[in-house]
Formats: sequence, C-alpha cells, structure tokens
Amino acid sequence: MNSISRRRRFANGFTLIELLVVIAIIAILAGLLLPALAKAKTKAQGILCMNNSKQLMVAWNLYGGDFNDKLVRSAGLDSLVSAVSPTKNYPLNQWCMGTMDRIPDMTNIVLIQDSQLFPYIKTLPVYKCPADRKTTRSAFGGGGTPTPRSMSMNCWMNPINAWAPDYTAGANPVRSFRTVGGILKPSETWVTLDENPTSINDGWFVCDPVNANWVDIPATYHNGANGLAFADGHSEIKKWRDFAITAKNSAIGASPRDRGVDLKWLKDRSTY
Repeated sequence: MNSISRRRRFANGFTLIELLVVIAIIAILAGLLLPALAKAKTKAQGILCMNNSKQLMVAWNLYGGDFNDKLVRSAGLDSLVSAVSPTKNYPLNQWCMGTMDRIPDMTNIVLIQDSQLFPYIKTLPVYKCPADRKTTRSAFGGGGTPTPRSMSMNCWMNPINAWAPDYTAGANPVRSFRTVGGILKPSETWVTLDENPTSINDGWFVCDPVNANWVDIPATYHNGANGLAFADGHSEIKKWRDFAITAKNSAIGASPRDRGVDLKWLKDRSTY
C-alpha cells in the first residue's frame, strides 16, 4: 500500500477533536431539550391529575344524589379506620378510610375499596396523582411499595367530627357543609386536592381559617402546582408560590413565607 492510499484510509475516520466536538454538541442539545421534555411530561401528568379529580367529583355528586343531597362523610385522625372489617361493618365509614403514613396501613387498598365513595368510582388509580412518587420507604420515591392515594378531602365537607367545634358556634360560625345544596359557592369551594407526601395521613385535609400557619400541606408535583377539584365539578391546577410549601422539606404546621398569600387563597375556597 503506497503512502497516498494510507492517507486516504485515515482521512475517512474521525479525529479525536472532531469526536469531542460531536459529543459537546450532543451535550448542549440534551441540555436544551431535556428540561423541555420534563416540563411536557409534568404537564401531561397534570392533565391526567385533573381527569382523576373530575372522576372523583362525578362520584361525589352521584353519592349526594343517592342520599337525599347529603354529602359523603369525611373524617380526621380522631375517626381513623385502619383495620379491615371481615363483615364490612364500619361505623365510621367515610369517603376514604385508611392512612398513608403507617406501614402496613399505607398499602391497604381494601379499606379504600370498602369506603363510601368507591362504589361510584370502582377504580383505584383516580385516588393517586400520576406524579406522586411516594412509597413505603420514601415520600419522594426510591424503593419500597407505591402508596395508593395522594387525594385528600376538604375537612369542612360533612365531617364526622368538626375540625374545631368552637368555630362552628357563636355569632359568626365557620360553616361545615352537610349537603350539596348547602355549598353556596360551588365553583369557588374545593372538595379534594393532592396532598404533599410529607403531610398526607388520613383522607382529611385541614385548612384552618383562623390559624395563621399551614396545618396540612398541598402537593407541588406539577412544577410547583397541584390539582384541586371543586364542588361544581371542575378541576384546576393551582400554582403555589409560598416557599414554605414548595420546598422539599415542607412540614405540617409550616409558617407562610409569602406573607400568607397562598394560605389565604386556600382559606377563601375552603369554607366561609
């Protein structure tokens, strides 16, 4: 092989510099595209989350239609049901029994299926946001068994025991809603939302209209937002700005860090 042939053979391959340039271009493109793809995925999950919420609201309204306009019951830890009844007799049955913060209760789908609202839904995925990665090992994924629920109900929706009984008495009582017709502003009153994986336990979300701090914490799965379903049947994604709840280490009882703007927004749509 003469020298000209050898030069032609080597000219057909990449030099090291050319290869490094190609790798650098691929890295730049990946850096530009991956965030956009992640946002697109989050948006798609948000759409599915709203669809789940709408299904819950259809079931919630159907229940009211079957029980003379009375709302399905809700309850906090004082009325928690964490054991399956072989006879299916639950004196404290409510919209969704069980808890998401105690093993093995947090994986007990039977309690969800035995709850008052499930016969109107008959599918488990609607109870959990597709962006929720909570497992039995971690609130944010990473091993363990996925928990079956991220949804919680407004604590003012027909509670077995009111969150604060003294709020519901006196000259200007805080309203606990007992019937569908009793919700005077259905398009502005939320019923269910995705709760933060660090605060979710029972199926009850407490937004205290008197307390200056958060009690329970809404989720922020969708680029700092979460899904809420309202009494008129519509769902929406709410963008949160308060770093006290958007931070990964947000905790029950957190003090607002946005002068209470987000908390007031939720208070105004929880009860009146």
